[in-house]
Amino acid sequence: MSATPATQGEKPRTLGQRFYNAVTMGVAQIVGISNPGRAMAYIQQRQALLSYAAASRRGPNGAWRPKNKTEDDVLRQDWPLITARARDLARNSGHVSGALEKIAANVVFSGIKPQCQLRTGDRKLDSTRNRAVEAVWKRWAEHPRVNFYDLQELAIRHSWVDGECLLHLYSSPTLMREGVVPLGVEMLEADHLDSSVNGEQPNGNRAVRGVEFDAEGYPLAYHLYTEHPGATLTSVRSISLYKSVRVPAEQIIHPYARRRASQSRGVSWLASVIMEMRDLDEYQDSERIAARLTSAFGFFVESAYPEMTAAMLGGQGLPGHGLPGGAPGGAEVKLPDFIEKGRIQQLPPGTKINAAGYSRPGNTYDPFVKTQLKGASAGLGMSYTAFANDPGETNYSGGRTATLEERRSYQRQQMYLVRKLCSPLWRVWCQYLTLSGLASGLALPVGDIPVTWQTPGWDWVDPQKDAGAQEKLLGLKVTSRRRIAASRGDDLDEIIEELREEDDAYGEMLNPAPAPTDGQSANQEGDNAA
Repeated sequence: MSATPATQGEKPRTLGQRFYNAVTMGVAQIVGISNPGRAMAYIQQRQALLSYAAASRRGPNGAWRPKNKTEDDVLRQDWPLITARARDLARNSGHVSGALEKIAANVVFSGIKPQCQLRTGDRKLDSTRNRAVEAVWKRWAEHPRVNFYDLQELAIRHSWVDGECLLHLYSSPTLMREGVVPLGVEMLEADHLDSSVNGEQPNGNRAVRGVEFDAEGYPLAYHLYTEHPGATLTSVRSISLYKSVRVPAEQIIHPYARRRASQSRGVSWLASVIMEMRDLDEYQDSERIAARLTSAFGFFVESAYPEMTAAMLGGQGLPGHGLPGGAPGGAEVKLPDFIEKGRIQQLPPGTKINAAGYSRPGNTYDPFVKTQLKGASAGLGMSYTAFANDPGETNYSGGRTATLEERRSYQRQQMYLVRKLCSPLWRVWCQYLTLSGLASGLALPVGDIPVTWQTPGWDWVDPQKDAGAQEKLLGLKVTSRRRIAASRGDDLDEIIEELREEDDAYGEMLNPAPAPTDGQSANQEGDNAA
C-alpha cells in the first residue's frame, strides 16, 4: 500500500514520513507568501512522489534500487556473463535443452520457404516463372555450402541463447562454377564482434560494442574478429588473429530482437529464466544425491544390555542361559551381518530391531518443481504441459487454450525470422541471381522479386471440428483455401498440382464410375432383352 502524506489528514506513521511532510509544509509556507498557487502545485508534486508503492524505500525492498541506464550500458557489462550462463543451461539443463528443441521444431520444422508472386499482364499469378525462380532458390538453399534451412534453426537457437547472431554474405566462385547463385553465407556467433570498438570513432561515427553507426543511427559497419575469440590459441601466429577487421554493413545480416529504444545489440531471450532454472537444477541435483544416500537402508539393534550388544556386534555369541528368557539349552545367540530371505532369527532377550529409512524427496518436492517450471514456461512463451512434458496437468479445453496461445508465440518467432533473416537475405539473393545470369529468359523485374514466405503450420487439434469450422468460414467468404492451406503449412498451388497429376495418372482408379441404382439396372436389362 502506498504511503499517504499527512497533508491529507492521516497521521504520519514513521519518523521519515513525518520529517518529509514537515519539510514539504515548511517550504510550501515560504513559497506561499509570494505565490500561493505555486505553493499548492509544489505540495501536489511532493505528494505524487509518495503515490506509488513500487517506489517505496522502506521495508525489505529498501535496498532494491537498480540504476536507470541505457540498455547498451547494461549489456556492455552484463552480456558476457548472461550469455555464458545461458549457453551452460542449453548444454546441461534437460528442461532448457528440451524447450529449445520444441521451439525449433515448431518455429522452423522443415524450413520457412519462399513463394514467388510474379504475375502476368492480367494480374494473375505466373505459375511458370514462379516455379522456375523457386527451383533456382531451392538448388541454392539446399546446397551443402549454404544449408539455408539449417541456418534458420541456428538463428532461432542463437536468438534464444545469445540474443543475436551474424550472417556474413560473400561472393562464392565455387557456387558459380557449379551453376548455383554465387551467394555464400557464413553464420558467426556474436562473440566475433569486437566489443572494444565502442564510443566515438576517429571518422566521427559512433560505435556500440563492435557495431558502427552513421549519423542517422543505422549500422554502417561491423568490426569482427577473423577467428572466434574463445578458440584455443595454437601458435604465436594466432595472436594476430585477435585484431578485428571492419566489414561493411551491406555484407552482414544481424538478427536480434529490440526490447528497448536504447538497445543496439541483442540479449539472451533466456535472461529472465536463467536464475530460476539454475536454482531448479541445483535443487534437483541435491535431491538426487540425497535420494541415493537415503535409498540405502539398515537396521539398528536396541538393547537393555548395551555391554552384551557390543559383544554380539563383535562376533562373539552370547550364551542363552543366564538371561531373562534366555535361549533354551544355553545356545549362543549371534546377530547376523545381513538379512537373508525367509530367515527366522532369534533375538537376545530385551532387544528389538529398528529400521533406518528416510523418505526423499519429501512432500514439497512436486509442488516446488511445478511452480518453478510454470514460471519458466511463462518466460519461454510455452505452455506448462509442453515445457514440463506433463499433459495430465490440464483438461481438454484448458490444453487447447494453452496450445493456441503457445502457437501464437511460435508464429511471432516465425515472423521474427522472416523480417530479420529471410527477407533481407532474399533481397541480396535476387541481386546475385540477376548478376549471375542464371535467370536469363525469365524476364524478371528489376530489383526484388515479390515473395511471400510459407511458414510451417500445425495439424488441427480436433480434425473433425476444426475442418467443419474452416468449411463454415469458407462458406461465409471470410477466408480462402489458400489461407487454410497456409495455416497448416501447405502450399495450395502444390496441392492443386498434385491433385491434377493424380487425376491424370490414376483417374479411373481414384474416381470410379458410380454403381447403377436398381431402376437403372432394370432398364438396362430391358434394353438388353429388346
